[in-house]
Amino acid sequence: MKRVKKFIAISLVTALTLTLAGCGGQAAATTPAKETAKKIEYPTKAITVIHGFKPGGGSDQLSQMVQPFLEKDLKVQFPNVYKTGADGAIAWKEIAHDTKPDGYTLSTLLTKTILNSMINKEAGYTMADFKPIAQVVWDPGILVVAPESPFKTTQDLLDYAKSNPGKLKMTNSGTGGDDWYTAVMIEKLSGTKMNHIPFEGDAPAWQAVAGGHADANSTNASVVTSLVKGNKLRALAVYSEKRLPELPDVPTLKELGINLVQGSARGYLAPKDTPQEIIDILANAIEKVTKDPEFIKATKAGSLEIVFKKGADYDKALKDEEASMKKVIDEMGLLAK
Repeated sequence: MKRVKKFIAISLVTALTLTLAGCGGQAAATTPAKETAKKIEYPTKAITVIHGFKPGGGSDQLSQMVQPFLEKDLKVQFPNVYKTGADGAIAWKEIAHDTKPDGYTLSTLLTKTILNSMINKEAGYTMADFKPIAQVVWDPGILVVAPESPFKTTQDLLDYAKSNPGKLKMTNSGTGGDDWYTAVMIEKLSGTKMNHIPFEGDAPAWQAVAGGHADANSTNASVVTSLVKGNKLRALAVYSEKRLPELPDVPTLKELGINLVQGSARGYLAPKDTPQEIIDILANAIEKVTKDPEFIKATKAGSLEIVFKKGADYDKALKDEEASMKKVIDEMGLLAK
């Protein structure tokens, strides 16, 4: 009997030992797997940036400025592709519906992206179709005329517009953009009526004014600061809170009695299903760019203000901007039906 009990006891100990050994073996097998889990390999090839406007505009200039720094850090090229039309909607629609969400095709995200989705019923996308990556800069608006223009001040221009309703030719980079939006707001706040002429991008819009084919252009400071300093255009007012260091003699609209601060927040976006890990890699790389002394120097020369945002902060800023603009254009009866 004692031998039987001893045999049973030994068997139980042996079974328990084997069980524990099995559990230990499983733990040993799974722990290294977790510890050695590979991070996503990205990027491994060129990353294309699609633009909805012709070269020379604000978003293109930002991309050209950021590009060499990103290429150096991420060790891949960032070629720019231009697919114009529908005030940028063709490019954004492609990102929204026809682009693989793998981080290898991006686009710029600007105020116009939001506005166009609200007022253009043919836009074919909404902001919910995108995943924001990061905001890089704030690009204030500016009002320019040809150097030989009879309008020496903003008040000269507004007086003419008020006396001649619908005759002042005001160009912009496309209906539904921040340039158009600001010109309409100036029109509304000043009680005037202008003839708004859209172009496919910033460059053709200011070129029409410089060539004497239109009276004035509402655009972004980054686009024309060098032209103003080179006497190819003359600035009447900037739409910033304070005067721009690069153009200290140009008054703000607020100084002139028009309570309006407007411009374009510029950044990058990806298709909505892009993995968050890829978004984080890109956002962190862009943040690194904004801290580079050479990039800081370049933005100041172009009258740009670095306002970096990513993650939840960027998402909230975009939603707040969309809600604010929706309220205004709804009051103006411009929302797409």
